[in-house]
Amino acid sequence: MRVSYRKLLQNQSLLSLLALLVWGGVSFLYLPDSYQAFSFLFLIPWVWKDGPRSMRWVVPLVFVYTIVQHLYPKSSLSLDSLLVTMLPGLIALGFVAWLRERDRRSQKELEDSLRFMHLLEEGSLNISTANDPLELTESAMTALHNLNIAPHLAFVRFREGKPVVVSARGALERYRGRHLPQQKLSTHASLTDSFTVGNYLEGIPESAGWSTAAVPVSARQKRPLGVVILAREGNKPFQSDEKAMANSLARVMGAQLGQMEALKHLEDAYDGTLRALGLALEFRDHETQGHTKRVVAWADQLAQDLGLDPSMRKFLRWGAYLHDIGKLSISDHILRKPDKLDEEEWEIMKSHVVMGWEMLSRVPFLPQETLEVVRYHHENWDGTGYPDGLKGQDIPILARIFAVVDTFDALYSPRPYKRAWKPAEIIEELNRLRGKKLDPKLVDIFIKRITSPSGKEAMEVANPSKANVKA
Repeated sequence: MRVSYRKLLQNQSLLSLLALLVWGGVSFLYLPDSYQAFSFLFLIPWVWKDGPRSMRWVVPLVFVYTIVQHLYPKSSLSLDSLLVTMLPGLIALGFVAWLRERDRRSQKELEDSLRFMHLLEEGSLNISTANDPLELTESAMTALHNLNIAPHLAFVRFREGKPVVVSARGALERYRGRHLPQQKLSTHASLTDSFTVGNYLEGIPESAGWSTAAVPVSARQKRPLGVVILAREGNKPFQSDEKAMANSLARVMGAQLGQMEALKHLEDAYDGTLRALGLALEFRDHETQGHTKRVVAWADQLAQDLGLDPSMRKFLRWGAYLHDIGKLSISDHILRKPDKLDEEEWEIMKSHVVMGWEMLSRVPFLPQETLEVVRYHHENWDGTGYPDGLKGQDIPILARIFAVVDTFDALYSPRPYKRAWKPAEIIEELNRLRGKKLDPKLVDIFIKRITSPSGKEAMEVANPSKANVKA
């Protein structure tokens, strides 16, 4: 549409020039001076298209045109006649040029406003969809930088009472991860209501003469999270629209970052509680002390090798903490029996997975994936496991992962009724169970893991019997 409009204006300008020439020829011969004053009408399309810029050539054109029409063919020229034929037209063209410039500025302001709104919306969306605090912070700083309010930016957080730059742009990039030199900025700056102008880069030589400001980033209930520092060269005060945009983005950043950190603290509390519960279970079953810590570590390594996302790894970790919680329902004379269990006792022992699943099903924050680890970690790849006799891919992936590392730790750890197996013996046994009890693909990946240099080192450190486990 714009291209067509411009072409139309260009065509009108050419037609106007032709009409001006025809009008000039006719007016030379037949029309009085008063009629010649209306020649400016043919120049309006050009003036409207280019605004004040067109007056640079329109004024000389009108002047030369008027001089020529007075000198030829009449050979008479006076100031009064010039004013009558030229001045009203120039005033009218100047007024048209002013109107066009006013419209152009209004259009530019509207386009700039729409562009800033788009950048704000895009930045807010990127902040809202960030997966972790670091990604969120970088998205917010990129959005602020794109708004072009200030070329130099720094997001400062307080660690042990000292301001540390966690993200930056422009000349402040070199301070990322460092304390700002001679910085007097305090947590009070993050408690202010909004955009505050001041000297926030004291001690940075190149900042002399810069305009600087601080924008607080706070969570709900005004819980301070940090401060965004904006800086630009020269004495250029920040305008009200710039302050509004910076404050708006800082509010989105604070709300999302505060919520993300609150969820992280909550998840850490969940994780710590479940880990403590898993460790408490070990004190009841003395022969498996250290088992939980080891299987959690190995399960997480195997999950990483499979490329599982962080949330699935977290659910697996929780399942590893709680996998034997059903043993709370097993009496001590069975759980701690030094001899082999008889058939009836073994059936009672096997019930711990279902009992654990039923107990944890009442915990609202535990996801289905965690419950599946608890219920199905004794299912076998060939369908001979318990409690439901699942087979192959029907066994949930997290339960299959845990089955591999649980079997490994049972072989690797000393028990009252057996010694700790050597690595070569463990690998041989895992290969024997491959495709029977354990997922063959997972066995291959896990063996590759434990036979790597880092895997051997980890086995050496985690060896519960402190024996020489080098293959």
